[in-house]
Amino acid sequence: MALPFWLNDNPVITTSQIKGDLQDIQARCGSVSLVIVDYVQLIEPMRRERGENRVQEIDSILKQLRAIAKQFNCAVLGLAQLKREVDSRSEKRPAKADFRESGGFEQEAAVMLGLYREDYYDKQTTQKGIFEVSVLKSRFSSETTVNLLFDERFGQFKNLAKSNY
Repeated sequence: MALPFWLNDNPVITTSQIKGDLQDIQARCGSVSLVIVDYVQLIEPMRRERGENRVQEIDSILKQLRAIAKQFNCAVLGLAQLKREVDSRSEKRPAKADFRESGGFEQEAAVMLGLYREDYYDKQTTQKGIFEVSVLKSRFSSETTVNLLFDERFGQFKNLAKSNY
């Protein structure tokens, strides 16, 4: 089954442009199911307020993305950059506090996920190919971690419980 797919690789984009593009897509296809933003910190503020810092700009962008999700009744998946300090500490699993430039992620997001691969940091690990997806925050369920099998050759994820790991 073919699904409509649209990609905007414009390196400079605002939430207003995203909204306009979604209105066009909705007019042509009838609905929008999923919007993926790679990554949130690359979105430009619609206007710069005097004295507003980057944290305030990101908070505003996150509020606008949440409004877009409500307006179009779709999921908005926003990828985010983590603070560099994660790489310099011994425990490299991401935490909510690691999201760069904003506490707004914790405030606005319905779900926050952290991704981690032990074999990325430790080549001698016995956890080769295991990809951890941690639910750092969820308005719908409890915080938990799910392990997937990651096949690096194909960039493919598999259900660890059903694999011959």
